[in-house]
Order: sequence, then C-alpha cells, then structure tokens
Amino acid sequence: MSQAAASLASHAPAAAPRLPGVRRALYGLLGIALFVALWKAALAWEWAPRGTLPDPFALPGALAGEWRSGRLWPAAMSSLVHYFWGLALGTVLGFSLGLAAATMHRFDMLQAYLVRVLRPIPPLAWVVFAIAWFKVSHAGAAFVIAIGVFWLNYFATYAAVRNVEPRFYELARAFGHGGYAASAWTVTLPAIAPGALAGVRAGIGQAWMTLIAAELLGVPGMGQEMNAAAGVGAYDVVVVYMLAISLVYTLCDLVFVQAEKRVLQWRP
Repeated sequence: MSQAAASLASHAPAAAPRLPGVRRALYGLLGIALFVALWKAALAWEWAPRGTLPDPFALPGALAGEWRSGRLWPAAMSSLVHYFWGLALGTVLGFSLGLAAATMHRFDMLQAYLVRVLRPIPPLAWVVFAIAWFKVSHAGAAFVIAIGVFWLNYFATYAAVRNVEPRFYELARAFGHGGYAASAWTVTLPAIAPGALAGVRAGIGQAWMTLIAAELLGVPGMGQEMNAAAGVGAYDVVVVYMLAISLVYTLCDLVFVQAEKRVLQWRP
C-alpha cells in the first residue's frame, strides 16, 4: 500500500459497529418510554385542549373494553377484506402498466399525458364516485385503496425498468433472448425486482392510510369505529384503534420482508 493510500485509510471514518440484538431492543424500548413520558408531560401541562388527549396508561383498559364489547375483532376483519382486495388490485395493475409503459415506447407516449392528468388527483377525491358506483361497500373502499396503491407501484416499476443497464439487453440478444417476452423474463424482471418490491412495500403502508380515510365515510371497519368513538369524545378508544392499525401493518410488513428475502436471496 502506498503512503498516500495508507494516509487516506487512516483518516477514513470507521464503520458504525453493529449493535447486538438485545442492545438494539433496549434502545427501542427506551425510545418508546421517552415517547410515553413526553405524552404524559403534554397531558399534565395541557399542551392539547383538555379532554382531547387520553392518558396513555388508560389505553389497556380501553383496549379491554373494546374487546369485551365485541367491536374490535369484527372491525379489524372487515377492514382486512377491502384492504387486501384494494392492495392486490392496485399492486397488480400498477406493476403491469408501469412495466408496459417503460418497455413499450408507443404505449408510453399514448399514456404519458393521461398520467399527468390523473396522478395529482388524491385517492380520496374518488370517494364520491366509489359511493355512486359501489355504494357504501367493501368494493367501494377497495376501489379507493387500489388507486392510492396503483400509483406507487406504477412509478416504482417504471423507474426500475428505466434504470436497467442497456448492456444487459445486448448480452441477452447475444444469447438469443432478444424478443420482448424472452428479454423481459431473463433481464427485465430480475433486474427490477428490488425496485418493484420497494414499491409493493410502500403500497402496504399506503393502503392502510387510504383505507382509514375511506372508512370514515361509513364503510364498516376500524376507521368507522374511530369516527364513532371520536364523535362521543372517547379519544382513548380512537388511540386503541390507531395502535391496532399499527400492529396489523407491522405484521403485514414483517411477512412481506420475509417473502422479499426469499425472492431476492441472490442479492448480496
């Protein structure tokens, strides 16, 4: 090693040490404890209007009350129906059209202006049409969810395809895989997998945010229960449903991460 290289190496920032699992868990619990302490301070010093901020230590009792009332589990199951339908529909359509637009030049030109017109419209703006077409139903909520998920997957897939190295396609043609279907299977899909799956993962969270807003208009589910609880000032119950949503999302995300690791096990 030359003297200059040795000097640079000696002044390079050291890599951050990886914390053991137990230590990371302790730091995570400390973060939660600090958040609860801040919450209690906000309650004690009335940073929010009196009666609108529940006591965090009252949440276990509120959770037990919702469970005994028989509302929590049916609401969660109802939400999951239109959640998974909307997530699946938006993911498949977003991925398919994003792939088609990025790989077929004429189709890309045909839909380019339409995308610019439709993309800025928020999913909740379609709620009026969802109710008109599907009434207050699982189908209407799934329709609104699918729109929000669609755009995430469309642009993630489109960008991933456009970032594929052209040399990969040249190599595929050299080995007789120059056709659209052959190059898509051997080059495009493996190359875009990390980027496209990142869009799917983002859609898992986006679907929950859109779902709760759609349910506030009357579709049965956790959003409707939150709205009903807020209407009578039961803000502790509202937070219970917020935490239930967080828990379900966390479980969905963990399952997806494990599936993603299997799909991308070739990645270093």
